[in-house]
Amino acid sequence: MPVAKRDCTLITGRTADVQAIVYQAGARAADTLAFLKAMAARQSDLCIILVGRNQKPDTVAQFLRNGAFDYVNWPCSLSRLTDSLTSGLTNRQIFLEVRNLSGDLATANQSLAHERDTLKQFNQRLAGLNQLTQALARSLQPEDVVQALFTGVPALIGADLIGLVRTNPEHVWTWSKDGNQEREQALNAQLLGRLGRAPQRVTAGATTLRLVGSHPMPSIRSDDALLALPQPDAHAMHDIPLAIGPHAIGVLHVQRAGSQPFTEDEQQLLATIGTSLSLTLRNADAHQDLHDMALRDPLTGVFNRRALDEPLMRELKAGLRYGAPACLAILDLDYFKTVNDRLGHTAGDLVLRELASLMTDTVRDVDMVGRYGGEEFAIILPHTSIEQAQPLAERLRNLIETHAFDVEDGTVRLTASIGIAEVCNPAIASVEDWVNAADTALYHAKAQGRNRVVVHAPVPLAPVQAATLCVAA
Repeated sequence: MPVAKRDCTLITGRTADVQAIVYQAGARAADTLAFLKAMAARQSDLCIILVGRNQKPDTVAQFLRNGAFDYVNWPCSLSRLTDSLTSGLTNRQIFLEVRNLSGDLATANQSLAHERDTLKQFNQRLAGLNQLTQALARSLQPEDVVQALFTGVPALIGADLIGLVRTNPEHVWTWSKDGNQEREQALNAQLLGRLGRAPQRVTAGATTLRLVGSHPMPSIRSDDALLALPQPDAHAMHDIPLAIGPHAIGVLHVQRAGSQPFTEDEQQLLATIGTSLSLTLRNADAHQDLHDMALRDPLTGVFNRRALDEPLMRELKAGLRYGAPACLAILDLDYFKTVNDRLGHTAGDLVLRELASLMTDTVRDVDMVGRYGGEEFAIILPHTSIEQAQPLAERLRNLIETHAFDVEDGTVRLTASIGIAEVCNPAIASVEDWVNAADTALYHAKAQGRNRVVVHAPVPLAPVQAATLCVAA
């Protein structure tokens, strides 16, 4: 047990290997207090035994308060000094153990606090992920999906810039925290450029992502403009491939300002979001396909009779309330039964599909073409007077007359009869009246020799009928 007596070299030297000091207190109490303070500054756990003569009780108490374990009056027996040292070293050992235990406890508390904060953050992210996946699952339109994505992802991981590009149908969406159009355009260009490069596979076995450009895309910035923008650290960007099985359907790009990297947990979180987003986009596509199937004629691809009911009612109401012009044309192929009888129904189906394509290409984008049944088609012409509808119908009739319809064994030439009725007609008060008026005009076209356009002529109403319509309106 190293024990030091009073020595000048002890005060100025190292005390790390010293456990106890026996120090002779002189007549000047200030010198002893200075020594105690010096030892406390160097090593506060030393066992210091003071030995002195005739010190006052107040002075001894001051020594003990400043770090001395015991004060022994001199002269004393060896046993008295030994007992004091033994007791002091025992207390010192207990103090060291308590101090170490306190340190271990403080370390454990810090570790627990860190684990608590980590668990709290994990729970918050798990709750946010759950909210985001539920919001995605509720979205059946691509725009709703993107809105839920751009709202949820920044709240989860603090993203500053997000881009989503998908194929079939191809489209790009971008979002920035501060609404920076320049940054969003730059990201848009980067995503389009990535998909337009030489074929690359996003995931193992995935099909190549390629934009075919059938729909207009946002403008792409030049390379000089892109290079002028500040480029973030590569670790602050993360791409999540979107795929259904082996088929790549797009990429989700997430970016942070500065150089704060994405942790492994955040990358795993984004991978989970990517999986959920892929499934949501597939479900939205499936929902749209089902919706289209319910409103489309399976043979020709144009609208079916059911799909025309709503726009017919909309144009009828606008005509009755505000006098807005609109026309309904019903077209029927002449002698189409002969095609089916002589060439078969397969040839007839080819003719109907080609006719539907010809009609769709001829009318305006705002017009609606639908198959009413058999070889009969209807065309709704919004914001169109009878003076405007008749030339369009004549042009369509002439195109059909001069068109050669391709079938398996050659070509077929046909003509069509068209009846037109305008919604602003005192005899029309319902969709059924409107359809019957156009159908009546078509009947007259057939009766007058076919291959012609006939406009429905309103029949003047009796006074009682006119009064009834005015009251109903």
